[in-house]
Amino acid sequence: MKKTVKESGTLAVFHQMKKLRSMGKDIINLCVGEPDIPPSQDIERAACQSIQSRQIRYTPSEGIPELREAVSAVMQHEGWETDGNRNIIITAGAKPALFTALLTLAKKTDEVLIPVPYYPSYFPMIRYAGAKPVYVPGNPEKGYKTGPEELQPYLTTNSRFFILNSPVNPTGSVYSPEELRGLLSFLKKNCILCILDDVYRHFIYDNTVKEEVSRILKPFHQSIILVRSFSKEFAMTGWRIGYTVAEDEYILPMKIVQGHMIGNAQTASQFAALKALQDPEKYALPLDVFVSRRNEVLQALSHVENLSFIHPAGAFYVFADIRSIYPGISDEVLSSHLMEKFGVAVTPGSAFGLKGFIRISYADGSRLHDGLQRLVTGLSSR
Repeated sequence: MKKTVKESGTLAVFHQMKKLRSMGKDIINLCVGEPDIPPSQDIERAACQSIQSRQIRYTPSEGIPELREAVSAVMQHEGWETDGNRNIIITAGAKPALFTALLTLAKKTDEVLIPVPYYPSYFPMIRYAGAKPVYVPGNPEKGYKTGPEELQPYLTTNSRFFILNSPVNPTGSVYSPEELRGLLSFLKKNCILCILDDVYRHFIYDNTVKEEVSRILKPFHQSIILVRSFSKEFAMTGWRIGYTVAEDEYILPMKIVQGHMIGNAQTASQFAALKALQDPEKYALPLDVFVSRRNEVLQALSHVENLSFIHPAGAFYVFADIRSIYPGISDEVLSSHLMEKFGVAVTPGSAFGLKGFIRISYADGSRLHDGLQRLVTGLSSR
């Protein structure tokens, strides 16, 4: 099984970019989902203070009580009744949270439904957990989102989990309140647990939709394993800190597994995260900056003949269809060509299970304008 698990496609592009840069080539990053805006100095100071005051020792495997209570307050604000001691575990980011959930809860006979396109690490996590991944093609007419109609043909008696990511990486699509309600009702009816990869929750650009989504989740909380991260919302990518919220029957065994895997999430990062949650609206990244960047990307891509793309309502990605302009070239070959000849890095859609697309990230706006010029030139020079 280990031989069948390959390096993440997103990391492969990142490593190629780093290699070319080390050789002296100027490569502009439109591939990595890492905001260039630094975290608040208050958050940084909180981490420094924890180190200076020697609050850097082991913590309970589920995280410091103060942070779990802060997460509980966030959830209660969203309408969830949670107990910081029983329903919450602090994790070393979203990836370990997802991995721990699958390792702990999935059995060898279980099938995990994954909408296509998908985040590249889902498949290896499921395989290492010993379960079976089942790919469900998203509906192109709905921005490649998945609903009951798409899921029904793939259900079996072994269907146990469904991984939901909204806003979606790589498309930027956002499940509407109606779509989300219908999907969660369908999953609950079929006794399927929803693992909600909620790392881009902050980056829903319609505030009305964002508020409605929180209310819709409430009635389904018993059948949701909610995973969140501080990486995107608070620009804490390298801090490796996140959390999981679920019923105690899921959280308690996850706590035991995490205790064996990593012990506890990084201690200074926990105190930094605690500071972030003391005033989330103050410390979260400004959405207007990313809306402006999104609009700049869409405007630039509109000048490429025969290029179509999914209009992103969230996250910080644009997923562009290159099949009409490069029918005989794979997305992987094109991505390498754009990087090596035009000095711009994008991620091939095949990394997300959908060939013939490229993902363009506007998380890093430091050289976005120049990067888009290079990208448009490269896509237009066929």
